[in-house]
Amino acid sequence: MTLPRSFHRLRFGLIAVTALLAVTAVAVSLLAAAYQHRIDEASRYNRTFDAAQTLSELLRLQLAFARADSADDLDELELRAAILKNRATLLDSVTFPIAEMRSEFIPRLAEAIREIEPLLDRMPGSDATEHALATLDPLVQPLARMTSRSHAMAGDEVARTQTHLRFVFASLCAVTLMLVLFGAALVIFVLRQNRRLDRTVRTDALTGLANRLEFGLRLDRLAADRGCAVVLIDVDHFKTLNDTYGHDVGDAVLGHVSRRLTGAARDAALLARIGGDEFAVLYEGEDAQRRSRAACERILDRMRHPIAMQGRDVPVGVTLGLRASGAGEPVQAPDALLKDADLALYAAKVAGRGRATEFQPEMKQAFLDRHRLQNDLRGAVERGEHRLQFQPIVDLQADRTLGFEALVRWDHPELGPVPPSRFIPLAEESGLILDLGRWVLREAISTARLWSEDVFIAVNISARQLTDADLVPFISATLADLGVPPRRLEIEITETALVDNDAIAIRTLRALRDLGCRIALDDFGTGYASLSYLQRFHFDKLKIDRSFVESCRVDENSSAIIAAVCALARRLRLSVVAEGIETADHRVFVAEVGCGLGQGYLFDRPLTQGEALERLAREANLTQAPTSANTSAIPATVFC
Repeated sequence: MTLPRSFHRLRFGLIAVTALLAVTAVAVSLLAAAYQHRIDEASRYNRTFDAAQTLSELLRLQLAFARADSADDLDELELRAAILKNRATLLDSVTFPIAEMRSEFIPRLAEAIREIEPLLDRMPGSDATEHALATLDPLVQPLARMTSRSHAMAGDEVARTQTHLRFVFASLCAVTLMLVLFGAALVIFVLRQNRRLDRTVRTDALTGLANRLEFGLRLDRLAADRGCAVVLIDVDHFKTLNDTYGHDVGDAVLGHVSRRLTGAARDAALLARIGGDEFAVLYEGEDAQRRSRAACERILDRMRHPIAMQGRDVPVGVTLGLRASGAGEPVQAPDALLKDADLALYAAKVAGRGRATEFQPEMKQAFLDRHRLQNDLRGAVERGEHRLQFQPIVDLQADRTLGFEALVRWDHPELGPVPPSRFIPLAEESGLILDLGRWVLREAISTARLWSEDVFIAVNISARQLTDADLVPFISATLADLGVPPRRLEIEITETALVDNDAIAIRTLRALRDLGCRIALDDFGTGYASLSYLQRFHFDKLKIDRSFVESCRVDENSSAIIAAVCALARRLRLSVVAEGIETADHRVFVAEVGCGLGQGYLFDRPLTQGEALERLAREANLTQAPTSANTSAIPATVFC
């Protein structure tokens, strides 16, 4: 999430002002120290003291001259004269604020001292005494006056400095206060920014819900003695929706889904988007399991209604996995709860999507078994563990085999035969379906080469294969290499494969049709968009799902659907295959309503390559008439 420009400007302003105030505070502190030093210097009265001491020594020298009346007083007189001379030297080295002190008086004092020095040798004597007193006396009053002025000026300087110092301290207090205020504002700003960034880090930008980080942290804080439940929600076929309508529509759909989830799980402790098309709901409390189950029902109910998007209704389904832990049960690690919910979600997808599945302990073993099976599936083609079987597709009127549907089988070296319903989804998930699918295509086409020119072979292509850019070149090269005309290969595609990769699938099917292959829509009628695909792409054949055929004699809806599909196919000039014909009644009914082709155990079980050849040979021996030219592609599928 990008912070607004004003946010950055405010932060920069606060930092700049705080730094400026800090520099100002340092400068004012240094200025205050300088003024304090000046006050200390002025308080000591050094210059005034020197002047006063000089005045005192001058008076003492005068007194010594006045009292000197014998040779014994000469030592005292010489001492006083020497002290005064030293004081005069000190005065000359001191800077005085009084100009005349340095320019006039100090030179006069020095001259007077030089004048009285010769008089010391003439003492005692009245003439020398009078001369000395006359020389020194004029200096007393000016020196006393200057000493007084110096004292007064020092006091004035202290007063001025104190005034300045008070201003400096007031300024320092103001700057310090502003520094504290702006510093506090900066701290508050940083704290708010950190909280905002923390919310940003924990929030999904697209939906406004919590994200995976926040969900994980909330799980970590779960109380050990409280029940909880985690619901994982996956949007079905979201990648296809993105590819079909664009990422803008995909993002809008996620927004709609998040709002529906919010409405359906208002009593949840937390709702989060933890992946591109995956959401998670957390429930806490002793009745978490009950409330989470109820929420799953509400979510499924709300998601049954399509989302209005750009003037069209977009059907969006979800699949849910639930893991609940009751109060008093052994404490589960947060990661374990998520993994268990993910296993339940995976089981729900395997079971057919659009449902909610609650975690069961055996799911872990089932997952491990699937993982092992998936690992064993790698290299199974190279090890020769796969084989093809061929189920006849029969002309219901002529009772003649027009082609075969190829069914891939896996003979596991330890587990024995593994049904396609188990290993085909694993191959899809792992991407192994590409190699397996190419093997099936080549084996099926190679087998068809052994049959007569009017017998077709059809291969069911999975959703993942349709996204393979090399699929069409591979089929073209294989047909050419084995010398089989493209018209003898029919590609079966389920509606699910189309839904998973709508735009790419249509392009691939058109390329195959341009190559000369025929295209059949398998399991017709079981999805919600079959008719729309009939409008968007010209199929050669429709295959009615076995679920309708099996119940056609006991369910009026099934029989009506079969009749309607046959009528629709006649209008669109498509051939129709009825799957799952197991009884004579099934055959009679589908033939009466217009099905031209049939497939099921009534005609034959899936056959080996040799058995398929034998069947064709028997039919050829039974009749010498050429087989009908009214044939259509017979599916050879990866699925049973």
